[in-house]
This record gives sequence, structure tokens and C-alpha cells, in this order.
Amino acid sequence: MSPSSLRHRLSGLAAATLLVATPAFADWSADATTKITPASGQKAPPEVTGKVYGRKGLLRMDTHTTGQPGAVQMSIIFDFEKRTGTTLMHAQKIASERNLDDLPVKLPGSCTGKMQDFDACFLEQGYKKTGTEKVNGHPTTVYEGTPPGMDGKPMRQKVWRPTDLSDVPYVRAQTFGAGGQVTEINLNNVQQGPQPDSRFTVPADYRKMAAPPAGAVPGGFTAEDFQGKSPEQIQEMIRQRMGQGAPKGGGKKP
Repeated sequence: MSPSSLRHRLSGLAAATLLVATPAFADWSADATTKITPASGQKAPPEVTGKVYGRKGLLRMDTHTTGQPGAVQMSIIFDFEKRTGTTLMHAQKIASERNLDDLPVKLPGSCTGKMQDFDACFLEQGYKKTGTEKVNGHPTTVYEGTPPGMDGKPMRQKVWRPTDLSDVPYVRAQTFGAGGQVTEINLNNVQQGPQPDSRFTVPADYRKMAAPPAGAVPGGFTAEDFQGKSPEQIQEMIRQRMGQGAPKGGGKKP
């Protein structure tokens, strides 16, 4: 796998993740599965499973990679009033915060704080209605658009917006990469009901670290780190790096 291929794969996942990070209007939760269909001739990475929790102005995503020994468990907490996204690495007890306005991905930036429904928000972002379909047990309106990806370039996305769940932005979303790969997020078992405050706060014993620059490969890697390595070697390198905890000198006590 080339550094460019990995970067585009991460970009697709990040764009799809931020698409689900749209301000919710009431508490809810759902099971989430993310899978990547690679370009022809490439090996598909493991599926990522987890949970999504929504509250007005807040959203949390918990994820882990299936079938991988020592897989990294992490969460991302979005606070749309403060305009922050905080990544929690649970094994290392590390919290890394970044300003959402510094990211090239603007969705859902212009809709944040507006008491409008998601359909109006999608249309404002330039999405167009392209049909209707029943997906993951829910009737949906299908939207398609080309918001910017993590590299600032347009990425085609397709969204299945549930018409029977006013507080849930979608039950399926696909992001199409320039190289032919497709990142798909599915939400199942959607439950509406109160969520504890602790889901949306950073634990007191987590060490705070500065976030990497926008568009950088997570984990402090450089493009040269991936040169000449197989997908299996890259996965092992990431697992070992994450297992070592924070880079020296990179953190400070909360």
C-alpha cells in the first residue's frame, strides 16, 4: 500500500465520520459499522464497529477494529457549540482536541447551531434528492453531494436520511474516493432516549495532548514510514506505535 493510497483511505473514513457528526436535537444511540471497499487489486482493511451517541450540540463515536489483536479502542467527542473534536485513546488514556473550524471538511459547519431539520441542512450544503429507499429497516430519502474531503478536494457522498427518525442524520452514508475506494457507514438498532453526561466529557485522568496538523496521518507517522511496507506490516506498525502511548514530550497533565 502506498502512502498516497493510505492517506486517501484515511481521508475517506474521516470524511464519512465527520458527516455523521452533525448536531443532533435529542438524545439517541445506534450501532455503527464502517467498511471500506478498496480500489481494484487492493486488500480490504478490517471493518470498524462501534456505537454512536447523540445529544443536542454533542455527538460521540466509539470505535474498534474487529479481528485485530491489540486493536486500538478510541472515541471521538464532538462539541458543536465549542467547535471542538476530541479524540480519546482509551488504552493510553490520552485526549487530543482540535478545532473543527481548522479542518477542510466544512460539513456540518455552516449548519451548526441552526434549529433547522437535517433535510434543510443537506440542501444548504449542496446535496440533491435523488430518490427514496428502505435501508437498515427505515424509509429514507436519498441525497447526493460533493462536500470537501480532508484534503480540501471534493468527494462524492451519498446519504440515506431516515424519514421516521427526525433526530438522526442518516442510517447509511457512502463516501467515494478518487482512487475508486468506497467508505460506507451503517447505523443500526437506533434507540432514542436520554444519554448520561459522562458520554460527552473527557475522563479526569486522561492526559491532554496537542492534535496533529489537519490532514496529517494519525499517530505521528510520516509518509516515509509507510514506504515499501505491506498492509500487514503497516497494521502492525500502527498497533505497536499506539501501544507505546504518547510521543515523548507531547503531552501535559490536565
